[in-house]
Amino acid sequence: MELASLVPPDLVWGLIPRFVGLIYVFAFGSLAGQIEQLGGSRGQFPVQRWLARVRSDFPGVRRFFEYPTLLWVLRSDAALRTLPKIGVLCGLVGIYGGTPGFFGLLLGWMIWLSLEPVGTLFPWDTLLMEVGFLVLFLPIVAPLPDLAATELPLPTVAFMVRWLVLRLMLGFGKVKFATVKPNDKLYLRGFFVWMPLPSPLGWYCHHAPAWVLKAALAFMFVAEIFAPFMGLFTGAPRLVGYALLVALMIGIQVTGNWGYFNIGYILLCTCLWDVNGSIFDMGDPPWVETWTRWPDVAVHATMGAMFLLSLFYLVFLDSWFTRSWVNWPVNFFGVKSLRARKIIAAVHSALAPLRALAPFRIVNGYGVFPPNSTPPLRLTPVFEGSDDGETWKQYGYQHMPSSTHSKPPFLAPGHARFDQASYYFANGIHTASLTGSAFPLSAPHGTYARASSFDLVAQRLLAGDPVHLRMLGHNPFPDAPPKQIRVAMLALTPTPIAEKRATGAWWRIKRLGTIAPARGRETWPDDLLMQPPELLHPDYLAHKRRAPALRAILQAHAGGASADEAVRAGSDLVPADLDTFWNELVPLLAAGCGDWTQVHVRARAVSARFDERALCRLERVLERYAWLVRERIASHPQAGPATDALGMSSFRQHMVLHTWFLEGREAIGRLIEDPCLFSVRPEPPEQHQIWILALVRYQQMMAQVASLRWCEIGTRAWEMGMPGLFEYFPLLSSVTPPDEAFRPQPVLHDSGEHTIEGFYPPSWSRTS
Repeated sequence: MELASLVPPDLVWGLIPRFVGLIYVFAFGSLAGQIEQLGGSRGQFPVQRWLARVRSDFPGVRRFFEYPTLLWVLRSDAALRTLPKIGVLCGLVGIYGGTPGFFGLLLGWMIWLSLEPVGTLFPWDTLLMEVGFLVLFLPIVAPLPDLAATELPLPTVAFMVRWLVLRLMLGFGKVKFATVKPNDKLYLRGFFVWMPLPSPLGWYCHHAPAWVLKAALAFMFVAEIFAPFMGLFTGAPRLVGYALLVALMIGIQVTGNWGYFNIGYILLCTCLWDVNGSIFDMGDPPWVETWTRWPDVAVHATMGAMFLLSLFYLVFLDSWFTRSWVNWPVNFFGVKSLRARKIIAAVHSALAPLRALAPFRIVNGYGVFPPNSTPPLRLTPVFEGSDDGETWKQYGYQHMPSSTHSKPPFLAPGHARFDQASYYFANGIHTASLTGSAFPLSAPHGTYARASSFDLVAQRLLAGDPVHLRMLGHNPFPDAPPKQIRVAMLALTPTPIAEKRATGAWWRIKRLGTIAPARGRETWPDDLLMQPPELLHPDYLAHKRRAPALRAILQAHAGGASADEAVRAGSDLVPADLDTFWNELVPLLAAGCGDWTQVHVRARAVSARFDERALCRLERVLERYAWLVRERIASHPQAGPATDALGMSSFRQHMVLHTWFLEGREAIGRLIEDPCLFSVRPEPPEQHQIWILALVRYQQMMAQVASLRWCEIGTRAWEMGMPGLFEYFPLLSSVTPPDEAFRPQPVLHDSGEHTIEGFYPPSWSRTS
């Protein structure tokens, strides 16, 4: 006997579109007050300039499909401020229902997808893009005050809505528990502290007895692994799965600040109230007739394709890689086996249609924060200002804890995007990150830049920009901006509850060091934010091959131009730039090559001769030569296969190529004429391979070194075998960045507890 639904199925499917409309209200409403600071002309990632750069580098219709956004035609700050307000209205119309409700949801989806360049990159943002598309296939609901749907959805559509809700949780469970180890059982001890933005209850949960935290992790395992499978059944198992999922979301909601995610997910779980609906209903009347009825057959085909794609994302990807994988070259990973490389090449080619579809975020991967036990330590970058270069005063955040008495906030479903982005900045993930295509924030122009979003914010604070000052919770210079600003990194860990009661202090704090040096008013961060195509991360091969400026190099050389002439083709570079590069910069780079004990000294010698603009111009010379060599190697009938046989990742191959430049102009000339030379010479030592990158991008490299030393992400990425800069983790983590004051060195004990000498835990009891 079938279990009766909690509510009639037509009411369930009448509520789902309205709930999506409500999520739009939360999401757009929270974004509206932040969007100008995030993506305006004076924002952290000015979308107008980004679009102009994309238009220049990738002309043609294809760019509209790779970057599907209404911002192509609505580029002004006024339009940017207006779009979230229209989005709120779309959500309200979606709640109302009827035919207007459908078009409100359609426009809401288009606007939300369009705002991805502004920074709607969090997992719940991606979920809203996906469910916003899927809900368009549900039947139109009756307008208010009636709540029901006008008809039941096709079983394939209903299944895909349920499957999205369940697949998201399976993705989180897969990432969390695939690599769990016995001493990870107190994972939550640290998670309640280092999560992007804990709540007061989350802070107190950190102090819970060990057995409580172990029990909570066990419940998470049940809710994230078993509950989704229960939701695939009909009847009582589906209701049990619903209860487990909602209970988990309530727990996450009250202990952290994840924007509209938890409330939104709970609302979407309402689809599980239809306890009798099943994909197998497709074999019964009246649904069986829809297999041959247009347009139902097209909807079935769409749902089937989405399901198959979702399996690929579920098995192989997660929230970290759901955007980045589409830009990975075929040799993204270093693979020695020839057979394995052939399989990877075949799969890479077969996934071309999926790469074309990915920018529309119709299907995505989910899952973050594996429960590998990490210390109860949160890292927070802070701006510090000074008028004399001696006395420094710290700016604050509106919500992110940054002082001993910073009370953890509770603001969900609101979402403080800049505050939460600072968590990722502390982990080395930002627009100037050298990890590049491993964890990009957005499109290729959104990473590997010479200036980070924090560099731009520092300049806005130096200018006294009111939009950015409002973003921060404390301005230590209320009368006039300081003359200099730097970015420091703080480590925070919770005080014991007894100390909190006695003093009101929530955190113990240690200053780790400086990750962005003191700077006054400068214009280069704005000017160098959007890098030209030759300065895109070395892994973005497909994008580089499309750029007219880089095609001009190859065309000129193929037409008989010398290497020097070809390198200047399609650019504003002049012969003097090439001479300066070879005669002045290269000797500075070659001096002491590989001696990382002298890297700071050598970097000072380079910066004493070249400022940021000049160094950027000379790096363009370097990378234009490198591009010519790489393409010569790739297209050469012997050099390409011989180089592939080395089994190096794309990034390592590029770094090895850099070492050739240290031998001078003639060595590069010989390599251009005979690309086979690249595969003949033994691979140079690692300390030589990234030497040039460390000197031409010294400040970025030292910030990256700091994140590798102070955070767990570098260790985890290296243990996972992630390519790129992570391949050099042992070398880079051994380098001491300038003015490092403290390096946390956590010890994980068999009990699952952590200690950090001189910092955590305090000498007195945690719960005393």
